[in-house]
Amino acid sequence: MNPRRVAKSLLLVLATLILVVLKLISPVVKFRLCVMAFHRFGHLALEPEQMLSNREIDSASRSTHNPFPFVIDIWSLGPKRLQANRYLAKKWKLRIATMPSWIVNALFQAGTKFPALQLDTPKLSIYGPNNALDKCPPHLSFTNQEVLRAQRDLSVMGVDPTRPFVCLVVRDGGHYASRGESESSGYQLLNYDVSDFELAARVLADNGYQVIRMGAGSEKPLSLQHPNVFDYAKSKHRSAFLDIFIAGNCSFAISTQTGPDCVSLVFRRPVCYIDIARYSQFFLGTSIACWNPTVLMKNGFRMTLKQIMDDGVALLKDPDDFEKQGIVSVRSTPEVIRDLVVGYQEMFEQGFSLSVDEKNIVHRANEIIEKGMGEFAQNKFGKVTAQLNPVFLRQQGDWFLA
Repeated sequence: MNPRRVAKSLLLVLATLILVVLKLISPVVKFRLCVMAFHRFGHLALEPEQMLSNREIDSASRSTHNPFPFVIDIWSLGPKRLQANRYLAKKWKLRIATMPSWIVNALFQAGTKFPALQLDTPKLSIYGPNNALDKCPPHLSFTNQEVLRAQRDLSVMGVDPTRPFVCLVVRDGGHYASRGESESSGYQLLNYDVSDFELAARVLADNGYQVIRMGAGSEKPLSLQHPNVFDYAKSKHRSAFLDIFIAGNCSFAISTQTGPDCVSLVFRRPVCYIDIARYSQFFLGTSIACWNPTVLMKNGFRMTLKQIMDDGVALLKDPDDFEKQGIVSVRSTPEVIRDLVVGYQEMFEQGFSLSVDEKNIVHRANEIIEKGMGEFAQNKFGKVTAQLNPVFLRQQGDWFLA
């Protein structure tokens, strides 16, 4: 008989017996299985953060007269070889109860075989209707030893850890191509050319910020040469540790919405998102996100925000669906990106205080989004609090909000 099959059968029996015990004590202690998307950087960062924050919010609203059942979440961080960032996984292990993925999988399989014993498996998400990132402090932090280590590593790289730095996060297709995976043509909606951000990086650097370009190493290199600009993504100094420390300690991040910016959100670092097309996949439910939409064209005409809502474009998830519907994205020019980033820098330095006119127009835009996306927005994001970049609204608000 196959030894491996015997081991699996015995494990299934053991897992079933464990589920029986857990079922018996469930009125007092309730266990749940939490399996995150550990192979994706952003999800490994934000799914536990959202879950823990939502639990705090729910706990505060529960009646103290009936504390039972206590809820214990059992987490799986997946096999080490598949974790998007092993250092981040180690940090989460200090905050959440984890078990080896093979044990969690055995409990899940036993529950599938015997549905009456099945443990709840909460749906994990990097979003949430509770606006949790705005209501709870970060659940991860760095020790003094880690800070000293980071200061040493950054100094070796040429970055002055005592001066402010900004993360530049630009998605391109190099990551998946380096793994032998191909992306459909629709993904050009999400991929960008980092050279379009060099003007913005130069201005930030001239203004005293150190600009650290983030990435996994497979991206197109930066051609910009400036003493305050560091192409960390292509650097020999890259490490799983610095990936987290830099994104979690930046003054702010400039991003096209991909992995590292989620780490910034976990540590409540503000993020300026450039040229967002997929509203359905954006962080509309947190005030630490500021954004400008990409200009979407249909039948040769620019789509207003209301048209994007009314035509269901805001709910599109698959990038290929934009292409199928004949929707074309017109990217911001390097000059426009520079202006958007400089405007954001000024807003950051002013503590994100907006004028009355800016507050009114941002509120107007968010009302259109909430009304247009309806129940979807309410269930996914809660109250829409991410604000549009005032620079974009000053330049294009007349037609965009028409």
